[in-house]
Amino acid sequence: MRLALAIGTFLILAIHGVVFYNQFSHRWERNQVAYFDQARSLAKSEAERTSLADRKPRIEQIVVTSFGETRVDRCTTCHIASDDPRFVNHAQPLRTHPYSPALGDLEKNGKWERRHKFSEFGCTVCHDGQGRGLSPEYSHGQDHYWPDPLLGYATQAGWRKDFLPMLKGKAYLEANCAQCHTEPGFRGTPTVERGRQLFFATNCYGCHKIEGLSDGTIGPDLSEVGRMWKVDYLWARIADPKSVLATSIMPKFNLKEDEIRALVVFLKSRKGKNFTETEIQRFKVKTAGGAELVQATLRPVVIKPGEMVAQGGKLIEDRACTACHKLGGRDGGIAPDLSFQGLLKDESWIFAHFKNPRSTVPDSIMPAFRFTDDEFKAMTSSLVSQKSVPPLGSPAATYQALCQRCHGEKGDGHGLIAEHLDPYPRDLTNAGFMNSKPFARLVDSIRNGVPGTSMPAWGRILDEAKAKELLDHIQKTFVKDPRKEPPVRQVDDKNVVAMSKESMDRGAGIFVARCAGCHGKKADGKGANALDILPRPRNLRNGWFVNYASDRRLAESILYGVQGTAMPPWIDYGLSRNDVGDLINYIRGINPKPKGDQNAGAK
Repeated sequence: MRLALAIGTFLILAIHGVVFYNQFSHRWERNQVAYFDQARSLAKSEAERTSLADRKPRIEQIVVTSFGETRVDRCTTCHIASDDPRFVNHAQPLRTHPYSPALGDLEKNGKWERRHKFSEFGCTVCHDGQGRGLSPEYSHGQDHYWPDPLLGYATQAGWRKDFLPMLKGKAYLEANCAQCHTEPGFRGTPTVERGRQLFFATNCYGCHKIEGLSDGTIGPDLSEVGRMWKVDYLWARIADPKSVLATSIMPKFNLKEDEIRALVVFLKSRKGKNFTETEIQRFKVKTAGGAELVQATLRPVVIKPGEMVAQGGKLIEDRACTACHKLGGRDGGIAPDLSFQGLLKDESWIFAHFKNPRSTVPDSIMPAFRFTDDEFKAMTSSLVSQKSVPPLGSPAATYQALCQRCHGEKGDGHGLIAEHLDPYPRDLTNAGFMNSKPFARLVDSIRNGVPGTSMPAWGRILDEAKAKELLDHIQKTFVKDPRKEPPVRQVDDKNVVAMSKESMDRGAGIFVARCAGCHGKKADGKGANALDILPRPRNLRNGWFVNYASDRRLAESILYGVQGTAMPPWIDYGLSRNDVGDLINYIRGINPKPKGDQNAGAK
């Protein structure tokens, strides 16, 4: 009993001893004592040794007021040898801060002179971290709730473990160097410069806005992204967008690790304003708009009438269209194949699509680039010239060459680029849908396309016999059920209700009550239930599709539903022929009739 009591007493005393030691003997004090001892041993004179003997451990503090908000830096409390050249080979924290000619440090007569003196700049303006902290966890910003962990050094709990090795390195410091050194080609920020080039080379500028640099409108504004997000978020958002936001429409680009790092460092440098800018300069940047922003980097090209096709091809290459599309030997794996676009689309459609993609495919995620009309005409001419019929061979080879990119190897609609298309490609394994449509209608969809969607008109590549052979292959390989023609339903060919404001108003009321849950109150296909449905509800503000669909097709879809989808047969829920007529008038009334034709088709 006495032995146990003695052991317990000893343990209590030991624990108290450790607590008191840690409480009254801080790590930073021990670092400073170690520095004083080693500095005395390196001293070359008695006076130097005496001055060191008089120094006692204390908290070192630098107050910086020249760079945005006032900063309080206590980093040199531990890194006390940062400006002592004798400690260049010591271990951290007792190591001399390296000198950098690229950042303006100069060596004169064997002695280095810093361009960025600690007394003026402090440490956190370059390195981030928590300047007031006095323990590594807090001073380095390892606390999960600290917004600015030490760039290129500190990581935080909760960051993806597979990304951690990529989030360290000196290159990340360039993001803060670029807060002052904004000039292109600055020697100290090569990674920022490469990231800026990639921002244009991979067409990020088409979707995203950065004040003074780009004016995209599809994706989030990135003008202050470096201030708002940590490097782990930026890396994940580029490397695997859907791992951060499942509903993201941002493609997963085929980028190498060093390319992702360059983009992350560049984006981390975008913090809304630079310390070297005046208020007048910021005002000018904010008010600048239109083509000027992009064309400051992508200079307009003078198009020569006799060289339009060649110049257009060069523009398509230089403006990184193949970052998304396939053309020749390049394939971004995100957007449709342009290798035989001249056989699929008319010149007027291609030009209009370049100018405003959503004017031709209302749910397209392709950005509207701010190039000149002459550049668009040249690019159009180049694509119109793409008329080489691909070698097709058997129906299976035809499917692989023309259909697989969207509809998938298994015919299930999950092709290489499917998730970037709206509406989503049809699931050709869905026997309910495939056997509910007349064979002639399926052949027509193949040869003449489906306006308002990414389904092109293959009529100039496939004649009717080839289209039927392809359908037979799909039926046997993917649908698998024997082909059965659907029953002919009693549906009027023409709307039985005359178009009028009163009919449209009645249709609007029915639509809100019956259809808005899936198709949305705006009829844009984005209702409350839409995310849980695949294929997604139809966008009924897609004028190209609505005006292409006949009254009979719309009425049949409403009354009898669309097999293989979530669209129910509303005849079972009491909708009359007149109700359907009012709905059709409402849908047509909210869609102005588009001009021109979408597809080259079989013409």
